[in-house]
Amino acid sequence: MNLVDFLPETTKKLETQLTKDQERWGNTWKHRSREGQEERAFARFNDYFDQYKNAGVPIPWLKVIGEAHIAMVREDHPEELETT
Repeated sequence: MNLVDFLPETTKKLETQLTKDQERWGNTWKHRSREGQEERAFARFNDYFDQYKNAGVPIPWLKVIGEAHIAMVREDHPEELETT
């Protein structure tokens, strides 16, 4: 098997995670610009690592993928952002 073969399974899990995030956060992802997203993302990833390292909390890989997805959408579809 190849990694591509697992995409449907991962996509379904990600869809569930993003749906839950949408219910909790709405479209707040649209309120931040593309600028600075690398720093924000890495700060969040460092947070996840710190929680793992210091408290044994598993890294939430679907949230990591979700952060990457948001970054890609901001880059590919800047017209969707509501920054003013």
